[in-house]
Amino acid sequence: METIEVKNPFELVTASKLTAQEAIDLWCDDKRLDRVNNKENCFINGHRGTGKSMLFRILQHDCQSLLRPTTDADFLAVYFSVRDAEFLTEELELFQSDAQKSVISESHFSLLIVKQLFVLLQGAPALVPNAHRKELIALLIACLRNAFQYCTFKIPSIDEQNFDDFLKSAIVAIETERSRIVAYIGLRLYEATPFSGPLFLFDTLLAPISDFFDDTLKKCLYILIDDGDDLTESHTIVLNSWIARRRKSAVFKVSTMFGYKTYRTRSRSAIQHPHDFALYDIATRYMSNPAEDYVDLLSAICTKRLQSAHIETSPGKTDPYEFFPEDIEQSRALEALDQKLYEEYGKIYEGRKVRDYVYRHLTSEYVKQLAQSRSPHSFMYSGFRTLAILSSGHVRDFIICAQLMFDYASRQSPTPTPNRITPAIQNRVVRDHADEVLGEIADPRQKRGLHSTNEDWEEIKRFVEGLGTLFKQKMLSDDSERRVFSFAFQDEPNEKLKRLLELAVAEGYLMKGYISRKEGTGRRTLYVLTRRLAPAFNLDVSSYSGYLSVKSDRVLDLMQHGASRAPDGASNLEQMTLFDDGSNTPDQWVFISPEEAGL
Repeated sequence: METIEVKNPFELVTASKLTAQEAIDLWCDDKRLDRVNNKENCFINGHRGTGKSMLFRILQHDCQSLLRPTTDADFLAVYFSVRDAEFLTEELELFQSDAQKSVISESHFSLLIVKQLFVLLQGAPALVPNAHRKELIALLIACLRNAFQYCTFKIPSIDEQNFDDFLKSAIVAIETERSRIVAYIGLRLYEATPFSGPLFLFDTLLAPISDFFDDTLKKCLYILIDDGDDLTESHTIVLNSWIARRRKSAVFKVSTMFGYKTYRTRSRSAIQHPHDFALYDIATRYMSNPAEDYVDLLSAICTKRLQSAHIETSPGKTDPYEFFPEDIEQSRALEALDQKLYEEYGKIYEGRKVRDYVYRHLTSEYVKQLAQSRSPHSFMYSGFRTLAILSSGHVRDFIICAQLMFDYASRQSPTPTPNRITPAIQNRVVRDHADEVLGEIADPRQKRGLHSTNEDWEEIKRFVEGLGTLFKQKMLSDDSERRVFSFAFQDEPNEKLKRLLELAVAEGYLMKGYISRKEGTGRRTLYVLTRRLAPAFNLDVSSYSGYLSVKSDRVLDLMQHGASRAPDGASNLEQMTLFDDGSNTPDQWVFISPEEAGL
């Protein structure tokens, strides 16, 4: 019997490697695009896999041409991936003078970006009409003459007759000067030789060229800097200095994963939001803003991917909710328990309180029933909405899990292409994924924190495990509010604790929000555990109404000991004083609505 190979509709692809047509076919994120598609500097913050690179891919010229076949965009996006460039971080640190590092870094950075612009023009020469090509050629030659007049090197030859040959020769000349700088930085390892080559600064190269595009071609340059966290500190300071100039012809869009090294400029001042740039926290917006519903976004992504594979969940219909169905047995059990609790609470409470308490306690009571009768792991994580919420704003994590689910389903399906994923497969994959995410916390090898240690990640893992166990204990308690997934400090955490929490936020194990202080003065930082870990602790992900109010020394205690046994035999969790008044009274848990918390 012939084996039919089935293409997985949830195949994971890197945004930068997508063709324009592939990117447009997968694109579903216009609301997010509207937030960054404007003529102002912008930092796009988000964890790995939240869609930053896809936003940048759609902004590029080839995608814009397909999106707007009848209109001409008033911007031209030049994409630059920091990870694909050579920055010689360690070698630059040997420079004794910050001013020298800054000038060398600025020249290097300018050349890299202008090279990307000319590579773009090489693939789409029509961007520069014939009537303006000589003007661009003359401009680049003038920039070269200006840079070379202060050194003894010969000005590179640039073809002035044929535009295609001009672009080729320009790219060669720019790369030659970039290589000269890289070679010089390397030679500084052995001797303090002064730099004798030409320098290409913002005002002498990047600014004149961007002004040409803006004034002559009516196209603002959008310079897309992907993975801005990976820039060296000297290049970061250079970029900040450019942003501080607020030049209307050159707009910088920088993606980061909460690890941007500094906002300081060459003048030692700092660029500030919203004075110099807009700030778009893509992960928090995904999860918190009803106008940007993350579940709706994933539904659109799933629908497109399933349709591309010609998968119908019912005749003539493709519905992600049908493709990832809920567990029927669990749904019926929850409905029956809902009715039972409504009758019981109706004897105790009146009016809206009855429904309110049923809503708060339903999943808690169900899981407690499972724990009494059989394994608590019998709780099933299934249904499209549950899977979407579990991914916690990480689109990539959802795709990774869906890809595995489809592979499992394909092997079990009686037909070549499954038209739904069973709840059992869904539950198995997300539980395994939660265990993997939890297990990787202590592994420092793929972490982005340059100055973090193995012990840092061991402490963060112990804390996350302890926190998850705390939340589980709360959910299985008899307290009035049992659904918590976040915490805030009663006091000011010390520098070590702040640093470790920032590392956890940068890697996506925690998310950060803000809440109003009870006293009405200022805001408190709220730390939210990633919902991706919920299956590791059998936590309900449907909603959360409260947060823990903790003391910083107790958080440090969790980091040192986790949820293990203390030397005196008592559980660390039992010892912890978690409440505002210092008591262990369950009703002293502080809670607010998700809307008030901004989550």
